[in-house]
Amino acid sequence: MLDLSKLNVKSFLALLLLILLLTDLSITLDLPVLKPVLSLLFFSTIPGLLMFLILKPGPTELAKKIVIWVGLSIFLLMGVGLLLNSLYPFLASPLSLTPLLIAMNLVFIILLVMVYWRNKTNFSGDDLFNFKIDLKDKLLSPLLFPFLLPLLSILGTYLMNTTQNNILLLVMLLLIPLYLIAIGYLNKRVHKATYPLALWLISLSLLLMYGLTSSYLMGRDVHLEYYCYQLSLSNYHWDLNSYYNSYNACISVNILPLIYHVLSGVQGEYIFKAFMALTGSTIPIIVYLVANKYLSQRYAFFAGILFVFQLFFISLLGAVRQEIAILFFFLTIMVVFDFEMNKSVKKILTIIFIVSTLISHYSTAYVAFVLILPILLLPFFEGLLKDRKLVFTNFDIILISLAFILIWYLVVAKVQFASGAQVIGKTVAATTAGGGGTTSALMATRGAYVLGVLGVVLKSLPNTISILVHDAMFATILVGLYSILRKYHYYKEKFGAQYILGIAISIGLLILFVALPYISIAYDASRLFFQLIIFLAPVFIIGCITIAKWMNKPQWDVVVILILLISLFTCATYLQYSLLGTPYSAQYENDSIIRQELYIYHKEVKSAQWLYSYGQEDLTIFSDGREVSRFFTAYGENIHNRKINDSFFGWNQSIKEGYIFLGVVNVQRGQVIDIGNDIIRVDLSPYSNLFEKKARVYDNGGSQVWW
Repeated sequence: MLDLSKLNVKSFLALLLLILLLTDLSITLDLPVLKPVLSLLFFSTIPGLLMFLILKPGPTELAKKIVIWVGLSIFLLMGVGLLLNSLYPFLASPLSLTPLLIAMNLVFIILLVMVYWRNKTNFSGDDLFNFKIDLKDKLLSPLLFPFLLPLLSILGTYLMNTTQNNILLLVMLLLIPLYLIAIGYLNKRVHKATYPLALWLISLSLLLMYGLTSSYLMGRDVHLEYYCYQLSLSNYHWDLNSYYNSYNACISVNILPLIYHVLSGVQGEYIFKAFMALTGSTIPIIVYLVANKYLSQRYAFFAGILFVFQLFFISLLGAVRQEIAILFFFLTIMVVFDFEMNKSVKKILTIIFIVSTLISHYSTAYVAFVLILPILLLPFFEGLLKDRKLVFTNFDIILISLAFILIWYLVVAKVQFASGAQVIGKTVAATTAGGGGTTSALMATRGAYVLGVLGVVLKSLPNTISILVHDAMFATILVGLYSILRKYHYYKEKFGAQYILGIAISIGLLILFVALPYISIAYDASRLFFQLIIFLAPVFIIGCITIAKWMNKPQWDVVVILILLISLFTCATYLQYSLLGTPYSAQYENDSIIRQELYIYHKEVKSAQWLYSYGQEDLTIFSDGREVSRFFTAYGENIHNRKINDSFFGWNQSIKEGYIFLGVVNVQRGQVIDIGNDIIRVDLSPYSNLFEKKARVYDNGGSQVWW
């Protein structure tokens, strides 16, 4: 058995060099199993580990090291990819295997040399992997049990996809809250290593449940993200002008997955479905680590669970660009509030993670900068107001970050800057309008999530339960905010002025999104709240503790937390719909409307491919709204060669020339899915006039083409 404590820097680097050689051989020889496993694990962790050793931030717990390694590795992959991509047209295919593998090996060797130079006198393998488990008076079962959950998720989705049997998924969904109750009850007998490990495995199981549903991608945004990836894959080169869109300016969905695909050989869809699930499952650990600075480990664990039990997290693989950006934003916050880290290293990591957020997703970057800038400026204003001194502590971070932002938005990704400016312009116009028709229309079409949280829209009993639960969550956060304000000096000492400022800005942003109608349309409040949990999760825990005290039962604080979190979990997984006889989940209920919208059947893809091969290119394809994802799946980067109208049934207008495409829901259920603010199923029979004088030219039992 390898004793890490006896590893010196030379033997450690020799070991890494050997792993690199094995990884290179598995890639060049295209070895099954070894190639995807070694390449994905190696390039997602080891480059970041080496950068970490070069920076030497100081003593850090293993969980924090791992998330930093992952973040730095992804940053390095995107950075190398951008640099290689800039060599076009000198390199015809700069992101193909040969230049990419040579570049990554060269970077790796440089990092090895730098690690040796920085650590040749004071390296200890035991310090690097400082992970020791002493189970004296602790239980092993809470540590091992969560490993069952991803297994149930994988087997359960396979069973559901092939036989429509949801028993394993339901067992998994039942075991998660039961496990939380056990953690709350056992308390002092739970080893501290259990908390981040359990958080990771619970997160992974929920993400895999979503990602592995269907053999194809699930979601809405992800199909356009995957299209951007396919465009880069077609020439092994990212070209924003090939599809001048904000999505295609996100490096997280074109260059990053392309690099993983080229190095690992894993099909692109499974990079998005499975590998991104592994990446996303590390994000809640960061929430835990940040919360653990201010709360006990058990409370911090429940703060991380609050993040995991968000509907947007469970469906995170439907918006991969935001997943990667949230990872980097949370890492930024973690580093900014790590006051034990070496200051110069802290600045470098902060800049790296801010820049990585910037190039990963535009909207997340906007919100991130609104939050981070005041926090970084606070020492300056405190020095100015209290001591009449100019404190420029964070100005280097701010100026370098601003320089990157200007370069990115004004030189590279102008389309993202234009999108942001448009949202701001329309928000100002709507706010300053004197109650005219435009403002009224905006108010009428305000994001449904905002109205739902406020209790304005009560559509059914399950929906009402969801609204009440979410209202209770927000009320608890407000109770926590009240407690912080009431004992401000205590919490300022405990949290620090900068973190308190982050909480205040987060609450202010939520109020702003409710007050200004256009913002809630352009960027849904659920996504905003999801991003703000890094600050609001500890406030929620404080609110629960306060409620227990108000009940004169302070020992019931964990009971209050568990009741609220399990209620939220029930709503986020749509279990309350299922229990009340209304199928709604896309993952475990075959008859649910969400599954029928998002689930892509093989027969639909085959039908779309037939139409592409044999249909006339100049004729429009008409379908309902759900079928667009089928065309993206079937046509890939060639979708721009076809004219597609997905509002056909909504307009209910006859056509003379063109094809009508029908999917499984249309053919087998005789229904049309109308996708608007609400997703509804409508009987197909009133549209019979649209099929007059048309013939069915293709039918595979699950999909039809009419002409």
